[in-house]
Amino acid sequence: MVHAGTIMPATNTGGGIISTIFTRLNTPTLKQNCTQAIMSKIISGELKPGDRLPPERELAEMMGISRSSVNQSVLELESMGFLNIQPRRGTVVRDYRKYPTPQSLAAIMSYDSVELDHSIFSDMMDFRRLVEMECARLACENIYDSTYAEMEGYIDALEQGGDPEEQVYQFHYRLTQASGNGIYSMFFRAFEPVIRALIKQHYSVKAGDVQESARLHRRLLAAIKAKDEQQAVSLTREILSQGVAVLEERYGSNDGVCKR
Repeated sequence: MVHAGTIMPATNTGGGIISTIFTRLNTPTLKQNCTQAIMSKIISGELKPGDRLPPERELAEMMGISRSSVNQSVLELESMGFLNIQPRRGTVVRDYRKYPTPQSLAAIMSYDSVELDHSIFSDMMDFRRLVEMECARLACENIYDSTYAEMEGYIDALEQGGDPEEQVYQFHYRLTQASGNGIYSMFFRAFEPVIRALIKQHYSVKAGDVQESARLHRRLLAAIKAKDEQQAVSLTREILSQGVAVLEERYGSNDGVCKR
């Protein structure tokens, strides 16, 4: 049965177009925009656990949308674990790090901005160190020649002026694949939007790091080829620490909110 709002292409029995169903695309609703705006302020650290949101009527006036849209957003964010509606106190930001939900984790994974709360940024980089240093160690024994060639190609492209975000991200993704552990590569890929955003910000702030980064990545690949686990782990730590040092400068010394 074909529902209203779907489009059926003509079927080409000669093997061209395969009969399938496409649904109409929708632009984000006001409710979705409201949800994203509030969630971004929470993930960025601008709104902290325990902070109380303005009443829904005030929020609606500030955003220029209906109170109904705000109410739906608040209810959705509560179900995701970002807000807590308390009787007689109003809507309060929940500590989603202490009480995570699958939905809050999914929101972090798909978050494509560098405006991260400092604690989330630190946790993200700790996660990358833990995973990628182990992947570098495992890659010394498990890397395929084809993966090695791909990683070498990304370094070549970086040295020749290729997009740092693309080349560095792909190199590190291939590093997780080279480990031979599919879960590591799946977790890394799941965080692609935020990892890409952080890589892009690093080289936007300090473009001079590109050639030094290429040199470190080439040394890492050489260590993996030589099966030198200790050196591979050490170089992975150095590469990630280089990015952390640059990105840490974006945070204030007191409030931990990412500077724009």
